[in-house]
Amino acid sequence: MINFLKKPVTMVILAVLLAGVIRYAYFSGDNAPEYDFIIVEKRELVQEVSVTGRVKPAESVDLAFEISGKVSRVYVGVRDSIYAGQSLVALSSQELSARLDQAVANLESEQAKLDELKRGTRSEEIQSYQTKVDNAKKSLENTESNLDITKQKADIDLDTDYSDALAALQKAATIGKSAILTLTDIQSAHFTGTAQEDNTIASVKSKAVESMLGAYAAGRWVTQFISPLEGGAFGLVKQTVSSPTHANIDNALTKIYNALQDVSDALSVVPVGDTLTATGKTNLSTEKNSVNAEISSVSSRQQAIEAQKSLNKSNVASAETSIITARNVLDSANADLNLKLAGTASEQIDYQKARVKSAQADVKNSQAQLAKTVIRSPIYGIVTVQSAKVGEIVSANTAIVSIISEAKFKIEANVPEADIAKMEIDDKARLTLDAYGPDVVFQAKIIMIDPAETIIEGVTTYKITLEFDKEDKRIRSSMTANLDIFTDERQDVIAVPQRAVITKSGEKFVRVLRGSLIEEIQIKTGLIGRDGLVEITDGINEGDKVVTFVE
Repeated sequence: MINFLKKPVTMVILAVLLAGVIRYAYFSGDNAPEYDFIIVEKRELVQEVSVTGRVKPAESVDLAFEISGKVSRVYVGVRDSIYAGQSLVALSSQELSARLDQAVANLESEQAKLDELKRGTRSEEIQSYQTKVDNAKKSLENTESNLDITKQKADIDLDTDYSDALAALQKAATIGKSAILTLTDIQSAHFTGTAQEDNTIASVKSKAVESMLGAYAAGRWVTQFISPLEGGAFGLVKQTVSSPTHANIDNALTKIYNALQDVSDALSVVPVGDTLTATGKTNLSTEKNSVNAEISSVSSRQQAIEAQKSLNKSNVASAETSIITARNVLDSANADLNLKLAGTASEQIDYQKARVKSAQADVKNSQAQLAKTVIRSPIYGIVTVQSAKVGEIVSANTAIVSIISEAKFKIEANVPEADIAKMEIDDKARLTLDAYGPDVVFQAKIIMIDPAETIIEGVTTYKITLEFDKEDKRIRSSMTANLDIFTDERQDVIAVPQRAVITKSGEKFVRVLRGSLIEEIQIKTGLIGRDGLVEITDGINEGDKVVTFVE
């Protein structure tokens, strides 16, 4: 017998049989308990919070913008009735709206990057990044090739300009020497002597011969002595033709230009009066025009060379910059490919999460800044002052709208911490005033709930403010108000009296009558209503008999 009882399964069976015998004995015969019960049915359930408050005189509210700006809309005027949350005046918000749009777009971008990091790299993505690397390599090769082509073209174009300049030099030297010989012939024929004009011609001619042909003090030399001269700028041009380097051509251009200016000066001092014959005048004019044309030609060649040098420098620099850019693009493409091949590290995901949070904060900040462009009424009331005009600039913290409550009085009450979560703005309330007793009922609604707590005798409470629905001459300041605030209402719910609910080890039960037996059923509760009813969300059904009292 002892061994038999040690078997666990046998002991459990015996325990169940024993419990059944005891239960039968208890609920039958003379031991049957007396009890009350209700039949569960669906009903309306209203939740209330009862508190005591005090009547206070209504206060006016002066409203201002937190930021400066231009008024874009005015929604109300003096004596208009308004509701809590209504827009009253708005500032221009295009810039702030754009910032918000940008912040939202940035958040979406950062979130997409985070999602991509979490998802990991797909083979298609790796191929895409490899293609970017290949394209970047090809682009670099093209830019390097373009640099070579640019340099080659620069050299060719500059050589062409120098070649044209060399030809212009030879022509200018020839015309410059020819002009001096023509001047010498005119001098010999008409201006030999000691007259002032003879001396002037000789002096200016001496300078021209020196710079163009390299002979000194040749102001009165005749043609047979000048014709063999090949020094000065003329001789430098001949040397440059033999050794046409860019430096030699630049030097020759400068020398021949200055020499031509001296020749032009010498031709200009010759009088063109009756002293000269018609032929002499024609020859002199022809030489002047020819020399001046060569001066312009040489100057143009110098300018063309300098312009080509500047253009070449710019083109080469641009091509070199393109190579740097292409290398950077290739480096970036390689880095991205290597990163994808390496996979996503947890540190990268954490870093991207931080960027997402930062972007979310930017969105919230932009939303907060945008909200500052609209003044909204904090209460139901009437506008007493409205000084804003569309288009004017208003300063921050300058009151432009004033409001008073429509009701002359409000009620303030302190709600315990356990009940404050049940309440919302616009919740209705029924109240009585001690001065008039329970038969005189007034109606009100919540217009404000303080976010910060108030400690009263060591107990945490939160102040709420209510507004009377209608004005009433019987209401006086400082009267005590007994409030029943309707915080929730549900239709067609199963509810039982609170006394029917029992609690064991943190779980809730009701006792249900099944025939002549009473069973404990575990339940879940919801809304606690007035009149001592509590909502049952799970455990029992409509029509069940719930025991409310057992003796």
